[in-house]
Amino acid sequence: MSSETSNPICGFSTAGRIFFGWDAVNVLRDVAREFGRRVFVCTDQNLVKAGICETVTAHLSHGIAEVKIFDGGQPEVDRRTIEWATTMARAYSPNVVVGLGGGSNLDLAKAVALLVKHPGPLATYYGENKVSGPIAPVVAVPTTAGTGSEVSPVAVVADPERAMKIGIASRALIPRWAIVDPALTVSCPASVTAHSGMDALAHAIESYCARTRTDCSPQAIFVGKNPISDVLARKAISAIAEYLPTAVAQPSNRIARQEMALASLLAGMAFSSAGTAAVHALQYPVGEATHTPHGLGNAVLLPTVMRRITSSRIEEMAFIARSMDPSLKSDSDADAAGKAAGLVEELGVKVGIPKGLRALGLKEEQLPRISEMASTVQRLLENSPVSFDESDLLRLLREAY
Repeated sequence: MSSETSNPICGFSTAGRIFFGWDAVNVLRDVAREFGRRVFVCTDQNLVKAGICETVTAHLSHGIAEVKIFDGGQPEVDRRTIEWATTMARAYSPNVVVGLGGGSNLDLAKAVALLVKHPGPLATYYGENKVSGPIAPVVAVPTTAGTGSEVSPVAVVADPERAMKIGIASRALIPRWAIVDPALTVSCPASVTAHSGMDALAHAIESYCARTRTDCSPQAIFVGKNPISDVLARKAISAIAEYLPTAVAQPSNRIARQEMALASLLAGMAFSSAGTAAVHALQYPVGEATHTPHGLGNAVLLPTVMRRITSSRIEEMAFIARSMDPSLKSDSDADAAGKAAGLVEELGVKVGIPKGLRALGLKEEQLPRISEMASTVQRLLENSPVSFDESDLLRLLREAY
């Protein structure tokens, strides 16, 4: 095959083992045998009150584990919470760290596992490839269908000194086990289901439309759009388009919950290879300024960014549009592509996503500062198929406002 028609070399990494399906949580009984008896669980009070933490602890204990629980997890985990949990974990000396909950709890577990094995401060590891060696083993047990953190090499931290969220990206952070049990998502409130589902859609779309790179190296964490991530992203996009409204409206619908859990997992695998782009670069400062859920910010920003990159990704946008509206199969790619962003916006409306950044509590006078901060997140912006400088980002924010 000639170099003109061959795909660029890409590297692909994911969790060491993935357990997926109803009652997959039973696998926790084998954690102590695999990693050691001393287990440190990172979770939050809501999951304790819901009885989910008790269920997980029972499975761990059945497998002869000794369990220490940190239940101070927050919806948007910050540096102080990580430091608090790390102090407890270091005193306990765990063999393995279990993250139980949404993406923030899984990111908390990754950060704690990092600091159990490596010295602080946490800021030492902000950015890419700053972790010098293995961390404590992480077992990720998501209770939402959206973040994909159970298979990702990233922990996102809210740092008040930076006025925006910061990512720690290293393959050392990828969980050793990912246990994805759709049953754990059934108790999610409708808003959490909607926000996390749209977050998964943003992951799938951004990875599917990412820049194609030709300079992949063994050290690269995110390698841009590639054949492996494309397959995963397409499956995730199709499933989310079909099943997210049902999962929101009918929380106990087993098929919808299963398909959304799978879509989230696949989208997580896709972006963990290809990477995300401008939507996430903008959401980091937007989320910190408004203290709103990550998936909600992504959902509001996604259609605006899609409109700006459509001309560079006609084939991909046509696929997205047809996934949302199968009647577009008879339309040309160009015509279908032009409808993709609007159809994603309509999906958001169906599941309760508000239109516009104004609805998140952002003030118009904050937009220049938001664009300035977003412009510093070059590792994400460089992954976009279209270049965005600070003035471009400000225009996007005003369009999304």
